[in-house]
Amino acid sequence: MSGGGESVKVAVRVRPFNSREKERGAKLVVEMKGATTKLLCGDGSGEEPKTFTFDYSYWSHDGFTEQPDGILLADPGSSYASQQNVFNDLGQGVLDNAFQGFNCSLFAYGQTGSGKSYSMVGYGNNKGIVPITCDVLFKTIEASDGKTKYEVTFSMLEIYNEQVRDLLQKVNPKGGLQVRQNPKEGLFYVQALKKVAVGSYREIENKIEEGTSNRTVAATQMNATSSRAHTVVTIQFDQISKNDVGQETKKTSVINLVDLAGSERADSTGATGDRLKEGANINKSLSSLGNVISALADLSMGKKKVLVPYRDSVLTKLLQNALGGNSKTIMIAALSPADINHDETLGTLRYADRAKKIKNKAVVNENPVEKLIRELREENERLKSAMTGGGIVAPEGGVNMSPEEKEKMRQQMMEEIKAQLMANQEAMEDFDWDKKHQQQMEDEPTLDHKAINQSRRSKEPHFANLNEDNMLSNVVFHFLGSDETTIGRKDADPQPTIMLSGLSISKQHAIITNSDGEITLRPYSSSCKIKVNGVPLAGARSLEHLDRVMFGSNHLFVFHNPLNPKAAEGTPPVVEWEFAQKELAEARGLMAGGNLTQDQQRTQDQIVELLPMVNEVNAVSEELDKHKGFEIVLLSEEAQEGTNRETKVMVKMKDLLNQNSWLWERGKFINRRYVIQELYQRYIDGDEHVLKMPKEEDPFWEPPEDVLIGTANVFLQSLSYYLDFDDKVAVTDFKGKEEGSLVVCIAPCNQNGQPIGEDDFVDDPNELLGKPYHFKVNIRNGEIHKSRFSHGLKVKYKCYNENEYTWTDEKKETLSPEWNHSRIVSIPSTTEDVLSYFENSSVKFSVYGRQIDTAPDSKLTKLTTKELRQMENMQDSGRKARIGSSAVDADGQDEVGQIKGELLLLKRKFERLEKKERRLQEICKQWEQKPAEEQQFEPFYRSVSAVAFSTGAKLKTRVHMLNKAVNGAKVVQTNGDQKAQGGSKACAIM
Repeated sequence: MSGGGESVKVAVRVRPFNSREKERGAKLVVEMKGATTKLLCGDGSGEEPKTFTFDYSYWSHDGFTEQPDGILLADPGSSYASQQNVFNDLGQGVLDNAFQGFNCSLFAYGQTGSGKSYSMVGYGNNKGIVPITCDVLFKTIEASDGKTKYEVTFSMLEIYNEQVRDLLQKVNPKGGLQVRQNPKEGLFYVQALKKVAVGSYREIENKIEEGTSNRTVAATQMNATSSRAHTVVTIQFDQISKNDVGQETKKTSVINLVDLAGSERADSTGATGDRLKEGANINKSLSSLGNVISALADLSMGKKKVLVPYRDSVLTKLLQNALGGNSKTIMIAALSPADINHDETLGTLRYADRAKKIKNKAVVNENPVEKLIRELREENERLKSAMTGGGIVAPEGGVNMSPEEKEKMRQQMMEEIKAQLMANQEAMEDFDWDKKHQQQMEDEPTLDHKAINQSRRSKEPHFANLNEDNMLSNVVFHFLGSDETTIGRKDADPQPTIMLSGLSISKQHAIITNSDGEITLRPYSSSCKIKVNGVPLAGARSLEHLDRVMFGSNHLFVFHNPLNPKAAEGTPPVVEWEFAQKELAEARGLMAGGNLTQDQQRTQDQIVELLPMVNEVNAVSEELDKHKGFEIVLLSEEAQEGTNRETKVMVKMKDLLNQNSWLWERGKFINRRYVIQELYQRYIDGDEHVLKMPKEEDPFWEPPEDVLIGTANVFLQSLSYYLDFDDKVAVTDFKGKEEGSLVVCIAPCNQNGQPIGEDDFVDDPNELLGKPYHFKVNIRNGEIHKSRFSHGLKVKYKCYNENEYTWTDEKKETLSPEWNHSRIVSIPSTTEDVLSYFENSSVKFSVYGRQIDTAPDSKLTKLTTKELRQMENMQDSGRKARIGSSAVDADGQDEVGQIKGELLLLKRKFERLEKKERRLQEICKQWEQKPAEEQQFEPFYRSVSAVAFSTGAKLKTRVHMLNKAVNGAKVVQTNGDQKAQGGSKACAIM
């Protein structure tokens, strides 16, 4: 690779189906051939595949076999790309460039679960690019001729919610590490980031494990899911040698290995209309990275005056050099192969396609050592002089600044100078790498923690952590002693054996006893939250091998007992995050068993995703005493408005003081949850403003809004026969609970709204085809059960092919509203589609109640959020929504409604038929009572036919028999007796 301008190299890699995709019968939508990748249409619409070409397209979906040591190797003749194949193309290129003295950067991009971490870090013996690169780096150094001195420095950081955390430090400052700009070079750096001198691959491996462990612990404490954070491993690789004139020179390469956060929520996550959507850092870094890549691509294609927004996020600041400067850069985009992830995969491919247009110009970083040291010393002298000699002055334009503003500016400049002095001092210390490395070895002896842990895990009972990212599961271990182990917060006195922090962890939280390998767990008090296998723990319980234990709201562990390794029946041999989350959902009645439909599978996936988030937000609400409760609710297709035919997973927020409630779409809740996380982070960082913020800034506050009380469905079969529907119908909420009733009439009419005549009833709906149809919708009154909705009640609905809803007037200060709402719906011509609508559809009447911020009961204000939630849970006991019951209950409500509608239709038809029959009997009786000379048969026959053929099939049969009777009487126009005989026979039949 030359040092001239060259494009960012881009590779894409597709992984195998995961267990969830297999369960859902996912279809493969990715094809690869050579460097070409195709994304097929996943919905069966026949749309043309989308084709992309990259530098490398890695097929890792199938065609491999797992070896006894766990390594995955390609089958004979297979195009499977193994970890080693990927390293040979990408990692080796990074190393080759580093040895030449170029800066290098490797990014992994893609949605959560697409295989980014597998490619970067690996799993088990299938090591990824980062460890293989480090391993080969040191093997190359060891094989060198000894003329060059090599020095390797390692650092590892994480960016979450725009905060930088040093992963090689257990404790980080509040608000994270500061990101500053070097005024001389213009590049950004992280102040006080720990940089470790490493002399072997084992040292780097231990540091990666240490960083990963710290990342997992911090994520649990900060309620941050791993998929939302970027991880940056930086290796500074120095080569010191003497040039032809004997001058010592230093060639420096900075290798950035970046595992980006999951990309599937780089957009607004569907949080349309959320008043706080701009305030949430829902991966602000990824969005900014996309903008930077687009701007750099425009520059590379010759566009002028393009501003590259590096300053928009912490990530883009730190990677400015890697993205648009002096660096050889590679991006690997990880793809899901499944149709259920089609849109996210398409987004990843488009992102990668944009990135390959960027061109960078990398140069070798080589300078004489003496010159570098001299320049650093000279700069330090200038900075010290500025600090002590009054060299800091107010900036230009400062004449309009107040004395306070000038002083604040001077303090800020002083901080910048101190930070630069510190950075220069660190750079000078780097020149004495041997001393630094020796000091570290003395302070932190290189122990093989992995081997030590593995040995203990085979002998001692212990907890191993679970994380939604499998790469971060089984990273944190807590070993249980031979006697008693206590669990609690670090501020407890006495200090517990195992210290946890985060939401819902009490100072003294749990006690564990070990009696000859029999492990018993009990909560310290009844208020301590512990769940075992999804069920709250009330008292002491013996733990079995592979039991799942949750402490508080975030700490989820698997218990391992090598002394008695017998698991409970039904426990999988390997317990993963998803299994534990499904178990928690099942325990709360939110999961369905048996064979699931595609809709139920999708619903189940979203529940597993949202449940830990809802638990977390409830815990924050309790800790900050926000008087709000959150729960997952399922809206069946029947409980929803519009034409959506799937169960919708939503989150309900409820004000526990005045009972107001809000239903949030999944996207809005996820958006709001990140704002809440930021708020909580500020709270634990000591920001007093959090508890005194104005309500408009508070993510737990929402202005009162009209809430959907429930819906009532009126089925329309009666309209097919020109009959009316007039009845009281139940108003049910999303759980199928009856909240009130409506009195509704839907009746055929003429275009002026006048009722149709009695004789307009039709037997066959096809008789209506081609004719105009008018019907009147009348909502007379209703009854609502909940008194808090007396502030205002109204109903909305829409009928056949209407785009806009029709609203009734709002009725206030009543729970028995008299709407007397009436309107005419006109259909110009009755078609098959109209008849199908009458036969199979319903009009959904949605009843809304007005909510206002009413003053709560004074008794409730004395209770904490935790106490209010406990009261709420007791009241709601047994009424939690389930996929099975929620959807089925709602279906049952509508099935009852439909049957009721059909029953009313049959009743109306029966009444009409009875009426027609009485009319026929009257005609016959009148004819019989006439004198023989007035019994004219033809007028009589026409009257009977007119009435009979406007009625149902039963009367048609009777008329058919009447015809036979008349014909059988051999009617002769001139014979009055025979006429009388035929008429009498007909009347007898009737």
